[in-house]
Amino acid sequence: MKGEADSGLNFDHMYRNHPKGISGFGKFVDRLLLNLPSVKATRNRKEIIIKILENEIINNFILGKKTRILDAASGPARYLVELLEGNRQYNIEVLCIDKDIRSLNFGRILAGKKPIRYARVDVLHARHLKRLSKRIHWKPNIIIISGLFEYKDDNFVKNILKEAYENIEYEGLFLFISQVDNPTKKLMSKVGVTSEGKSWELIYRKPEIFRIWLLQMGFKSVIISVDRWGMYEFCTCRKYK
Repeated sequence: MKGEADSGLNFDHMYRNHPKGISGFGKFVDRLLLNLPSVKATRNRKEIIIKILENEIINNFILGKKTRILDAASGPARYLVELLEGNRQYNIEVLCIDKDIRSLNFGRILAGKKPIRYARVDVLHARHLKRLSKRIHWKPNIIIISGLFEYKDDNFVKNILKEAYENIEYEGLFLFISQVDNPTKKLMSKVGVTSEGKSWELIYRKPEIFRIWLLQMGFKSVIISVDRWGMYEFCTCRKYK
């Protein structure tokens, strides 16, 4: 309602699962919203992301590799903060990029002294990932994108997939999460307002569409799974050439 439906702050509120609102009635309504199946699926998304990344981090550690994670359109990236909290023994660097300065500032507070950098970068403009990598002399071996593709048209998504392929390290892991469907999409469109002042309406894509695009881009080992709510699709793939 405040224009933060597409903001990382909104998703962080779902992750925290602590109702807020004006008066007891406001908190009651928020509690109802936080118990919706779609919000439960979003909290589950955080846990799955952490598990996937932990597996890759341990593999890199065994192989003597430093893990360098780039989170594009990251928001505060609470899942990465929690990931680092539970895996301090491993060599990990994280770069979070987003255009929303409030989300970035909140992320810096969450991260404290953990090895996470937050940078204001608008991934909506092509070639930003390449320019950023050259400027800071840093190339990721994990790229993660979550909660972005649902808002953008096919051409934008394919351009970002291409940028991810061009800017990830050889054998690196690309992980993204998008939505197949949403059980509360009618409510979302009536209540939620995005930062652009538009109703909170998403673009839902089937796994088959992403599989075709990724293979055409050159990615290999494409694995896509859908959560038990039939809402989120989790895709991992790798660059081998």
